[in-house]
Amino acid sequence: DVKLKENRIPEGIQCLVIGRPTEKFDDFALYEIDQFLMKGRNLAVFLDPFKETMPQGQNMMFGGQGPAYLPLDTGLEKLLTHYGVRIRKSIVMDEECFKQSIGQEMGGGERPIFFAPVIQNENITHDLDFMKNIKGLVALKAAPVDVDAQRVEQIGVKAHRLFSSSKKSWEMKDNINLNPMMMAPPPAASEGRQSYALAYLLEGTFPSYFEGKPIPERTLKKEEPGKTDEIEEEE
Repeated sequence: DVKLKENRIPEGIQCLVIGRPTEKFDDFALYEIDQFLMKGRNLAVFLDPFKETMPQGQNMMFGGQGPAYLPLDTGLEKLLTHYGVRIRKSIVMDEECFKQSIGQEMGGGERPIFFAPVIQNENITHDLDFMKNIKGLVALKAAPVDVDAQRVEQIGVKAHRLFSSSKKSWEMKDNINLNPMMMAPPPAASEGRQSYALAYLLEGTFPSYFEGKPIPERTLKKEEPGKTDEIEEEE
């Protein structure tokens, strides 16, 4: 584990994985991540567009409203935009999705889980070595990923689309409700359904987000008996 609130990124790490962050990164943490990439190392980001929170006092077993999905801003978004990639504030729904088996006591059959697209082999890019043997995937609560073609060309970065949803997909943007029992059926094919990219690999020499900007100062907490102070450390 790398805890940026307490330590810097160790020198021996060659690939930093940021998995589903839910808290905001301060500028010094973003600077650490940016400089890690500038050193020619690898960065893998799994970023959700929303933070899932359960309303206080609600209980799903007794007819609660279910979780709320609030737009999430971690600070990583501005780094990714600078590097040429953007994650939309929506969730991809797909008619080609995982089917949940329903027990006989509830009528039997299957229920489509639209927010769990089944990624078919034809929607997976096999040009890269690590993707060659992957024939199918299931994505869960995934957001569309857009590449700014003008930006990546400007900075000389190459973008590889890794996989995408089927052409029977649509976006859920507002009033997010992922309760399968209350989910609306898919819109008609004439209502703008399309395939959405769900993952990209970008490679090349990236420009620093902090180029020409003041280097952020790191704020550390120093605890003393009966007293807690914050001190700033200049880097």
